[in-house]
Amino acid sequence: GNGGGGKRFRYSFNQGRSSKMVVKHVPSTSGQPQPPILDLDTLRERLFTGGGGASRGSLSRCARLYRDFVKRVLSTHDDPSSVTDEMTDEIEAAKQVLQRELRLHALEMRKLVLVAAAAEAELARYDAAQAQIESDTEACRKEIEELKVKLTHEKRVRRNREEYESLAKVANARPAKRRTAHKLDQVRREIGQVKAEEARSARELEVREKQFQLLMQSILDLKANLAEDLKRKELEKRMRSN
Repeated sequence: GNGGGGKRFRYSFNQGRSSKMVVKHVPSTSGQPQPPILDLDTLRERLFTGGGGASRGSLSRCARLYRDFVKRVLSTHDDPSSVTDEMTDEIEAAKQVLQRELRLHALEMRKLVLVAAAAEAELARYDAAQAQIESDTEACRKEIEELKVKLTHEKRVRRNREEYESLAKVANARPAKRRTAHKLDQVRREIGQVKAEEARSARELEVREKQFQLLMQSILDLKANLAEDLKRKELEKRMRSN
């Protein structure tokens, strides 16, 4: 009651158990953390304060509200006779605000836990994707190296084939060895015949040269004889005329 009823005021957080936050975790079938299920009062308060820019659920605000609540409760211990219904209502209201703020703080902490778990899961997925990318990159690099080796081998085979085909064309364009040897023997025989003919002609030429020289000598001798006969006849003629 109001006034100096002389009663000592005591308050405990155990009062009003129905107003405590009810949090239940739903088992996850996908391995991902699920958000907690909140009672309607906490959810309503969160919706009211979520977009307002107020820092509800912060640890500093909880500490300030707790100090205010403790200060109000301790003030009743100093002078219990001065406790009024209005003070009791204020303490009850401060308790409700503190409990609501603690529930919001617990919600924020659970949000941080969920965000951290989601970040860990995302990081694990990123690590798995990175490992898969590195594995695919290594496999691609090995495949490229194998293709390079295969391409080098195919280039060498192609070059050897082209060289073989070129040599085959040159070989096919030339006559066969047997036919070439036969023609070579024939040419050698013809060269032998030509050389023999040349030697025979040289011998005949030598004989003709000797015959020609003999003829010229004979002509010279004949001229000399004729000149001598002419001189002798001229001499005889002169002798007769004397």
